[in-house]
Amino acid sequence: MDFEKTTIRVGILTISDSRTPSTSDINSFDSSGHNLIKLINDSNVIKSAKVVQYDCVTDDFDKIQAKMSEWCSERKVDVLLSTGGTGFSSRDVTPEATLGLVQKLTPGISQAIMNESLKLTPMAMLSRAVSGIYEKTLIINLPGSAKASKECLSVVAHTIPHAVSLIKDEKEISKQFHKQLDFTANNKSRVPECVTKIACRPRESQFPKMSMKSALNILKEHAVLQYTENNKIKYPAVLIFSTGDELISIKDSYGDCIRDTNSVMIKQILEQDHYKGQVFNFGIVRDNWDDLCKHFEDAFNNADIIITSGGVSMGEKDLIKHVLKEHFKSKIHFGRVNMKPGMPTTFVTLFFKDTKKYIFCLPGNPVSAGVCTHLFVLPYLRSVSGKKIIIHSLKAKLTHPINGLDIRPEYRRALLKYENGELYVSCLTNHQQSSRLLSFVGSNCLLHLPPSSEEANIESSTIMDVTLIKSIENTYIAPILNETNLSIEIIKKQGISDNIKKEELLLFSCINDVLHLMTENIFEAKTKNIPTDSAMGYVLYSPVYSSENLPPFPASIKDGYAIKYINEDCWSPNSNIFNVVQVSVAGTAPDCQKEIKEGECARISTGAPLPPGANCVVQVEDTAVVSKSSDGKVELAISILKEPKLFENVRSIGSDISVGQHLLDQKTVLGPFEIALLRSVGCENVQVYKCPSIHIIPCNDNSAYAISHKLKNMLEVADFKGNLFSQLLCKNITNFSELFKNVFDYDDVIIICGSFFEFCDVVESHIHIRNDTRKISLGFGRMNHNEKNVVFLHIGICDSDYIYNCVHLFILPFLRFTTGRKKIISSIKTKCNVTLHNLPLDKFEKAELDYENGDFNVTCFTMNRQSCLVNIPSSADKMNNKLKEEKKTELDAIVTENSDSYFIYY
Repeated sequence: MDFEKTTIRVGILTISDSRTPSTSDINSFDSSGHNLIKLINDSNVIKSAKVVQYDCVTDDFDKIQAKMSEWCSERKVDVLLSTGGTGFSSRDVTPEATLGLVQKLTPGISQAIMNESLKLTPMAMLSRAVSGIYEKTLIINLPGSAKASKECLSVVAHTIPHAVSLIKDEKEISKQFHKQLDFTANNKSRVPECVTKIACRPRESQFPKMSMKSALNILKEHAVLQYTENNKIKYPAVLIFSTGDELISIKDSYGDCIRDTNSVMIKQILEQDHYKGQVFNFGIVRDNWDDLCKHFEDAFNNADIIITSGGVSMGEKDLIKHVLKEHFKSKIHFGRVNMKPGMPTTFVTLFFKDTKKYIFCLPGNPVSAGVCTHLFVLPYLRSVSGKKIIIHSLKAKLTHPINGLDIRPEYRRALLKYENGELYVSCLTNHQQSSRLLSFVGSNCLLHLPPSSEEANIESSTIMDVTLIKSIENTYIAPILNETNLSIEIIKKQGISDNIKKEELLLFSCINDVLHLMTENIFEAKTKNIPTDSAMGYVLYSPVYSSENLPPFPASIKDGYAIKYINEDCWSPNSNIFNVVQVSVAGTAPDCQKEIKEGECARISTGAPLPPGANCVVQVEDTAVVSKSSDGKVELAISILKEPKLFENVRSIGSDISVGQHLLDQKTVLGPFEIALLRSVGCENVQVYKCPSIHIIPCNDNSAYAISHKLKNMLEVADFKGNLFSQLLCKNITNFSELFKNVFDYDDVIIICGSFFEFCDVVESHIHIRNDTRKISLGFGRMNHNEKNVVFLHIGICDSDYIYNCVHLFILPFLRFTTGRKKIISSIKTKCNVTLHNLPLDKFEKAELDYENGDFNVTCFTMNRQSCLVNIPSSADKMNNKLKEEKKTELDAIVTENSDSYFIYY
């Protein structure tokens, strides 16, 4: 019999008067039972096992025994795991029901669970759980809380397959299991004493604080370009996972839980930056040595670059650096960076199967993880992608003074705006804690602040360095948008007689007038609900408010000790000894903690719940160990070296987000940080503006097909999210209904390319705009089909300049409007440093836009480099004279694409 292929059938029986399998009510949701199912079916905590039975019964002796007997006697399950009903309450009768049924006791299993549980909390001694065998089924009682049941199952999970094989007398399975167990024992990584003996850990990090400049230089040294056999750049595969016992995926989440936001957020930041390599999300990895070793090995087998979040500080569960150094023999190039937020950021390299791997270990706090992704990961990925500019840094004028600088250089979330040729930066809030995702909302850059040792404060109007993290706020309207140089012809189809009424030309109209006609008069916005994880780039249809508190319990913001501080005038480090009575780590259930009394403390990790009675947290660096257990593993007493403060290093309930708090405004563009914020409060779906479905139809002429192909490519480059379909050339079209009979019902916008003379006849309200000097020619209008408005756009046979101008001046702004964007066209002032005598005057010209030395510059006019449309004036003599005098002159430009150094294009 093949041990690997044998399925162990598991039954999960939840015993509780208040818990149900239903997910409709968070308060009664059976989190413990569902968590066990996930651990077995998804995480494979019991090898070759699968949950085949699940039910909830009340705390009733007869009902418990009846369900256990049914599953066991009918051979429905090989292992029955009960959860709940093992305490001291009069309703807790699970052990009695089990003892009345089993034929053999298995005291070793119960004892193993008790021994390991007591290491975590003395409250474990209050459990009366038992285990035994009935018929051919192993029954094990587990506690009722999700955390405790998971911890207890992990103690015995690896022996369950062997136990089942013995019960079923499957000798071959037993033999194979022993063989596998021997192999695992010989090859299993041994947890170093520096990890297991918490009391012996250093009070301060062994890694020096490295400057940002030095850290980036190290990354630059390891950013090696790789090429394929065809001499093209090979983009490394990236794998991302979050670590933490406290983390729950949004699909499995319930009230008072901490959801994984980082793994999705980091992946989306890479997607937003258009990284071309494969990016995998591994989700959540638990904070234990063996799981980390296994998942890192899987990651190294599947990717070149690994990005983790969490587990890099100095807490009890912060094991990543130890695993990489001790188990994988890696080289840690830096383990701390002198910055705020994100000081524990770590960069590691190692060889795995003769291939070099690169690991970025980011802090677990979501803001720290997001900031460090932008400051470390993206520059590295841009380097290995062959980009010349790897950090999007600009200079901007500070709009307000800043006082109270930190001792470390700080990267503060801020808003960058472009107004009348200048960049301005302002901080949106002083609440910049690394857990506060709200500090990212409305921000688009990281403001670089010096340490307090260099500056006492910063005055308003100081020129500051900023790093862009998304599009620049643009409040400048170029005069060219309001120049009256377009002729507009309006043609309307009469409702009854179908006669065509042709109105006279409206001369001297401008681009803004046309955009107003297109957006306000011919389109009705539509919405849809989509999963939050798929909403990047969409626009919110309505405001979002929180349905939860974050954090859901008082939590520590430092690794240290939670104490009950009595504010006295006679504080002395020599007389302040505290006995360590429990441990609180991220993932500890708040209701399982004992109350902290005066003179007691709990060792606590960042993000862990504050025990009852505690009113502040003393960071580990401000303490010293007074006594420890004989084996050196446990701290028994500590002294506090610095007088604490009430509520110091504590996040109160709802201090980040409170129930009912406004989170996001209507028409907010959803990016990685906005989505992470929604995920953090359990928002699975969101209502957004729907992107229209577009059908491109080339008509009658072969050149029309070339136009349609170019148009489709331009829309794809612009990251248009709606359905986009381009059909083959339609020749000899003589009947309108024949052309559109299969299009009307499915598409919102129809773009006709080429000579289609019936366009005016069938569109109810047709407007045609034209300016041959500026190379603009576009028709647009609408018609109603089965109570559905269909928008028509028409581009005739014209050269590529006409197509480029029409797409960027009219079509893309119109599509942005339909998807809820507040701003639909971006214009700026640029400095020109090239002569214009060879260029046609009084027209739009494609050009390359760069940012250098505090200015946006037009650097060239070529077909190969196009990122803006520049308005060439009617006379270039004055401009060229200035250039001869080595003076730059200003030109207005419409931004059409991003460059390597800025984001301003929508």
